[in-house]
Amino acid sequence: MTDVDYAVLNNIIWCGIVCETHGLTPISSERIWGLLSKAPELYPDIITSSRQVTSDEVNNFIGNREVISIKDSFANLNMVPYGFEVLFDAEWICHDPVAGGDPVHTEWAVVSTEEDFAKWTYASGLQEVLKPTLLERKDVKIFLHEYNGERSGFIANLSANAIGISNVFSNSNIKIWSDIAPMISRYFPGIKMVGYESGDGLTAALSSGWTTIGPLRVWIRSKDSFRLSSYKG
Repeated sequence: MTDVDYAVLNNIIWCGIVCETHGLTPISSERIWGLLSKAPELYPDIITSSRQVTSDEVNNFIGNREVISIKDSFANLNMVPYGFEVLFDAEWICHDPVAGGDPVHTEWAVVSTEEDFAKWTYASGLQEVLKPTLLERKDVKIFLHEYNGERSGFIANLSANAIGISNVFSNSNIKIWSDIAPMISRYFPGIKMVGYESGDGLTAALSSGWTTIGPLRVWIRSKDSFRLSSYKG
């Protein structure tokens, strides 16, 4: 498996975790992951898991179900004939583990209480998407940074031999991407970090030592279904 394969599988597992907290049932084929019903807001209904999957296969997988969004993990589909359009393009990114990672800044903490979880979800705008049952999982850590009343954060999940970094947000001027790699390497030493970003988030990650490993694309039925800046899955 390549770094991209690990990133895709890690992301599928993370999306499955979020869907599980909503009581949703996943289904999958050899090349596609999806749900029996609509995904939580800002998360994909379908994710491709193989470069070899075709647009026809995805359309057949959809069947008669209501599918609003598709994460085209390798940016190699054409879903226009099936009523979809591109929401955005992004890049999978990765970072090697940092040996002897710097000490964690005192402003950073792992969220462990429902009170702090509420702070995190309110600051990120994900109150209706992420559930406090995530705190019970040993393979998920939610990081919160508080300074002068400003909050920033991200989520790390351990799966598919990688640490997936997702839901990165910053409401202050801290260089959040510069903190992530050394901090995660102290919690999960020796494990590669993966994720995906676009726009300003991608620029910030690349300027902090992350590297791109391949493209992805998100398709939607209607541009009114999601806000581009808020897509989290």
